[in-house]
Amino acid sequence: MPIIIAETGGLPSYRSPLLAALPELVHGFFGRQGGVSPDPFHSLNLSFGVGDQRHLVVHNRDLVRQVLGLSALVSATQVHGCRQSLVTGPNAAADEEIPEADILITSQPGLGLLIKQADCQAVMLYDPVRRVAANVHCGWRGQVRNVLRETVVRLQETCGSRPADLVAAISPSLGPCCAEFRNFRQEFPPELWSYQVRPTYFDLWSLSRDQLTAAGLNPRQIDIAGLCTRCRGDLFFSYRREHRTGRQGAVIGLRL
Repeated sequence: MPIIIAETGGLPSYRSPLLAALPELVHGFFGRQGGVSPDPFHSLNLSFGVGDQRHLVVHNRDLVRQVLGLSALVSATQVHGCRQSLVTGPNAAADEEIPEADILITSQPGLGLLIKQADCQAVMLYDPVRRVAANVHCGWRGQVRNVLRETVVRLQETCGSRPADLVAAISPSLGPCCAEFRNFRQEFPPELWSYQVRPTYFDLWSLSRDQLTAAGLNPRQIDIAGLCTRCRGDLFFSYRREHRTGRQGAVIGLRL
């Protein structure tokens, strides 16, 4: 599915056509441009955990918040797990994060759910019936744990969502061109080996799509950005390419 390229307030971002069609929703997959951080975090680094100056990260986050018209951004320290946080209000301080969570869920207008990435996927889900949004940090370790199925289950249990109502979008992230796993026999269970597209390279985009459909989503309601973060150093941070680098952000929220 083609993505929408937008620029607001000097910040380039990418949009899912499926999510952009929902007027009550705001979202954006941001790249590395438009911020104030110096090299090697040049320039829109949104992570406090990579060695950048905290006040610069706060400034970058505020730029994103303003562009999207949100009252606050909420993020967590991401640990490649399946822990959920139901977000009902902003953090106490601009540089404070929810501890150890990879699934963020909210139904509160004005709160933006921020996932930080540098090759991992951010997977946004939205229920237009219940008006609840989720944003998921989904790296390969999360895929092994099936964090996307866990997210759908949590939306059902905590918000009453029906999987068939959900709309999802998979961010720019490590593509099948660059997702090499030389030790995949130790890292992936055998049922995931079929996602190998050539020796030691895996299609993690298709894996997430299939995990979402297995959880009950309609495949026609899933967007895949199809942009590889490692290939496009001009657009995105990539841990695999640079190792010491920043983190771009993916944000979803309900309009105020």
